Amino acid sequence: MKNILRLVARVVTPLGLLAITILLLSSCSNNKPEEKDATLTKEKYTSLASHLKAELSSISDISWDLKKTKDISNSDISKGVLIEVFPKNAKDSLALRDTYISSGRGNKDAQLKIKEFQEKVAGIAKKLPNDNIEISLGFESQQKSKGLVPIAESIKSMNPIPIH
Repeated sequence: MKNILRLVARVVTPLGLLAITILLLSSCSNNKPEEKDATLTKEKYTSLASHLKAELSSISDISWDLKKTKDISNSDISKGVLIEVFPKNAKDSLALRDTYISSGRGNKDAQLKIKEFQEKVAGIAKKLPNDNIEISLGFESQQKSKGLVPIAESIKSMNPIPIH
């Protein structure tokens, strides 16, 4: 009987170890859950742009323009996509700038308007595919080399410019 048990132990133990090893390797090799497409495709961008414009036009008469720039790295994104949202014409850009300046001086109506813009941008950003895409809403600086002066910035999981 002892000889039979030894024989079974010699055969079963290596086969058991082999089976466990194969099981562990196969479960580790495909350990990644299937991810949804986390890129900003042309279709997603078009949908996002129209939704963003609709949301912003619900709170102001400003006509908005969007500019998408790829491979941007800043304090919030790394080689990501920056979507800049700004007024289409200079008159609206100046009006937005004046509202922003007035909000900084304590004008309650201006502060509420800026907060509305920030909340709309934050709401849209939550629908972004990942945290490496940033929406930045603002007005064009009078110094052309400075670009956009942001009043609202958001990525999927946070708002780099706090909502007040």
